[in-house]
Amino acid sequence: MSIKRTLTIISIFALSAIVLIIYPSTDKSMNAGQSISIQDATALTNIHRISVPSDAMLAHYIGKDVVEKTMKQPGCVGVRTYYGKRADGKFGFVIVGVDKHGRDMVSNLIAGPTIICPPFCGN
Repeated sequence: MSIKRTLTIISIFALSAIVLIIYPSTDKSMNAGQSISIQDATALTNIHRISVPSDAMLAHYIGKDVVEKTMKQPGCVGVRTYYGKRADGKFGFVIVGVDKHGRDMVSNLIAGPTIICPPFCGN
């Protein structure tokens, strides 16, 4: 087994243990997600980056206006992202609002697809 693969496996197990200790489960339906530190975010993204090819997709971008419009829908308590694949074979996300019962709000605004990184990347 290569050193890179071994480090990836060790990192995944270590991060899993940290997540289970630091972020105990709460209401998984409506309170999913939370703010995390830059150190935790860096750890999460670094594990992904070392486990994929150098030209792999790293991120998706969606603008503030679309997120705000989605969240301002009456009854919207969060968003759900679905994986999508464009006609050209590139992946993106489709984003829908979610109501308090955990149902997709498909009769309202649906956003997507996202812009892919690379080439549209931050730091």
